[in-house]
Amino acid sequence: MLSTVQGKGEIRAKVYKHLAPVTLAKIQRALPLSGRVNFFEKNFAYILTDVVAGEEKAKLEIAKGSVAFMPAGSTLCFFLKDTKSFKPMNLLGRVEEGLEVLENMRRGDSLRVESISPASGSTG
Repeated sequence: MLSTVQGKGEIRAKVYKHLAPVTLAKIQRALPLSGRVNFFEKNFAYILTDVVAGEEKAKLEIAKGSVAFMPAGSTLCFFLKDTKSFKPMNLLGRVEEGLEVLENMRRGDSLRVESISPASGSTG
């Protein structure tokens, strides 16, 4: 997954099809996605999307650096801290490069998800 934050840099994440194949396919069809960055407390940054997907192997505990989709709000989320969520999330993958870009984002920054190509293998 390649994402850019205007004026701040790129974020590269590995996504894994086996984690949420239906959700990932819907996100791929909706690309490119872009939106203004918001935060839930300081736990994760997110953008609103038009993607409609249900829960798929949903999790409530998400690790720092993870990328997930929250069906309840149609949001694509990038985790800045280990988080126990109140809403189930479909885990998509992990940030491999650009975690510092995520940490330097501010509310209102423009984030654009350019492309997604699922990685092979496991999440480790």
